[in-house]
Amino acid sequence: MSNPPDDSQLAEIEAFAVDLARGAGETLAARFGGDLRIAFKDDRERDPVTDADTEAQDYLTRRIRERCPEHGILGEEDDEDGDAESAPDFLWILDPLDGTKNFLHGIPVYACSVGLLHRGEPVVGAVYTPWPGAGGGAVHHARRGGGAHTDGAPIQAANLDAPQSGQLMTAPGMFDRIYEFGKPMRGAAGDPRVTGSIAYELVLAARGATQYMYTSTPRLWDVAGGVALALEAGAALMVGERRGGFAGMFPSIKWRETRALVGEWTPGETTLRDLRRWAKPLILAPPPVARAVSANLRFKPSLGLRLRLRRLRRRRG
Repeated sequence: MSNPPDDSQLAEIEAFAVDLARGAGETLAARFGGDLRIAFKDDRERDPVTDADTEAQDYLTRRIRERCPEHGILGEEDDEDGDAESAPDFLWILDPLDGTKNFLHGIPVYACSVGLLHRGEPVVGAVYTPWPGAGGGAVHHARRGGGAHTDGAPIQAANLDAPQSGQLMTAPGMFDRIYEFGKPMRGAAGDPRVTGSIAYELVLAARGATQYMYTSTPRLWDVAGGVALALEAGAALMVGERRGGFAGMFPSIKWRETRALVGEWTPGETTLRDLRRWAKPLILAPPPVARAVSANLRFKPSLGLRLRLRRLRRRRG
């Protein structure tokens, strides 16, 4: 099945994705606050992975291979042995535990994200998060053309015509040191929050709890499920391309509004390695807000450049 699936097929896949996310999420919930085996992916020990991560991914991978053997799988905790192979048209993107540091420290802000791409476009997403209620967790889910839901109840992105100063937004922790907004948005950028889980922040944007979310260097597994959700909740997706400018001194981001996370996907040529390396800035927000944020967001000038400009102004003054 390489052609886009029809709605009945997508509905079946969505139901399967919900079941996957709920099963893996319940596995995580059972391990939350308990003893965990911890390893690190980096020498500086900043990127932890626990046996709960691998247990959840093994569960997801096993069930997908049983149900959809013709589909591919790209998971955060995969080894990279098969990455030279071309990516199949249908590719499951898995983040078994987004927000591992929160999970390790007993902070119930994390997610299990399951997404299905068709040639680079998210067509199904299901994201489990801890959530108030009798079960202690919820699955937020969507399929292309089917709307977005939390455990079957419809959800919607914020209904805004422009960014609002009193509304929440999510962004990386160093956001205000690296970025600034142009004059039209100064004072109206919103009240920032940092959660420690990109997938969780996408859920917040899809539910209208935040007016927009910005993320600077996500991986596909961080965002595939949540982007499918946010798009169906009425959000627009802006995908950025970084540009260095002259001598790297004037960095910028060129934005495009799209439904495809991987716009450069070429059937038979795009490899799993290409997709594993994918990392692009994203904005998810109601369309007018997304366009305003992308049009006004910019890098702050470097300290050296600011000092040079200040001296030049003094000489001219």
